[in-house]
Amino acid sequence: MRIVTLLLALAALGCAAAIALAGPGTQLGWWTWGEGLSLIRKVSAPVELGPVGVPPILAAAVLAGVTGLATLFMSSRGIGLFALVAAAAAAAAMQVPLKMRAAFEANPFIHDVTTDFDNPPPIIAGADEERINPPEYVGDKMVPNSDKTVRQAQAEAFPDLKPKLVNASLDETAELVRIILRDMNMEQLDETLTDDGWLIEAAYTSRWFGFVDDFVVRLTPEGPRTRVDVRSKSRVGGSDLGANAARVRAFFEKLDAAAS
Repeated sequence: MRIVTLLLALAALGCAAAIALAGPGTQLGWWTWGEGLSLIRKVSAPVELGPVGVPPILAAAVLAGVTGLATLFMSSRGIGLFALVAAAAAAAAMQVPLKMRAAFEANPFIHDVTTDFDNPPPIIAGADEERINPPEYVGDKMVPNSDKTVRQAQAEAFPDLKPKLVNASLDETAELVRIILRDMNMEQLDETLTDDGWLIEAAYTSRWFGFVDDFVVRLTPEGPRTRVDVRSKSRVGGSDLGANAARVRAFFEKLDAAAS
């Protein structure tokens, strides 16, 4: 019983470690980002066992927990406690793919959002950086497994992403934007002042996988006020799980608070 419990505990810990290390391993160059995501899927996707499908990490967590309790009271307190800890670790790690799947199902399969479909802020500074998704806006491209284009999918899913008018001058708004970008842990890449206004470019790097998203803010004077347009695009990946839209919303919330 103790050996079985120990093996099941190690299996549960192994599944938890696979999820926990998927992102850091990508950043360390142990595997590609695609392989890192595949690692998560391998331990969390259901495996058919007769008429039902059970994720390996769920099976390992349940079996480690059950045998751990039995071992705790019947034979070995140490191994039993170890198995219960391993089961708890697997259960905690299992929340990651569950949340990812929920986000995938709740958001359109896009990775580029903008407040201006007709003239989206251009990605210039980040255009030549390592990337798979082109810097150009492809709003007329069809979304995979959908009858909608990218812009139609965004408009339906995120109708609140629109240009914003700020009651501040062009330069005052530009300074607010710089402060907000730093506050949101973005790296400012470049800024350009033209006759039309400011174009401020930044990049956000996710902590877990190290995914990089371009974030561009365009400021245009409209009388005493300033129009703010934003674009956020992932450099890799097909679906951003709603991350770019959430980032634009967070930016506008901070801008509203700073400009009020």
